[in-house]
Amino acid sequence: KPRDAYLPREVEGDLHRYVRSEDVGRHEPIVDLSESGVRAVVKRTAERAAEATGDEDFRHVSSHDLRRRFAQRLLVDRQMDPRVVMTVGGWDSFQAIEPYLNSPTPDIVNTAFDEAGFR
Repeated sequence: KPRDAYLPREVEGDLHRYVRSEDVGRHEPIVDLSESGVRAVVKRTAERAAEATGDEDFRHVSSHDLRRRFAQRLLVDRQMDPRVVMTVGGWDSFQAIEPYLNSPTPDIVNTAFDEAGFR
């Protein structure tokens, strides 16, 4: 399903400059790829990464893996509000994003309680 993407201001500015410089029509796509085209680009990139690094695990990377890592990075690494991640990523329920959450370590639990003022 279509999703609205968050763009940092700098990236948005770059896109606007690109559209003006290339005379892209207002309703023309900036990146003209179908879903299968995006999957093919990810697959080719993964193949090149495997060849360049010798790490065969790259050959198994998919666009779904990138979406999953995106969610995990925001939820776990950046501790972003799950509702924001759900909105940007197109997930409809907390249950849908729950698999992307790592179980917190005891240190993370202790730090969270300390930061919340429970000492």
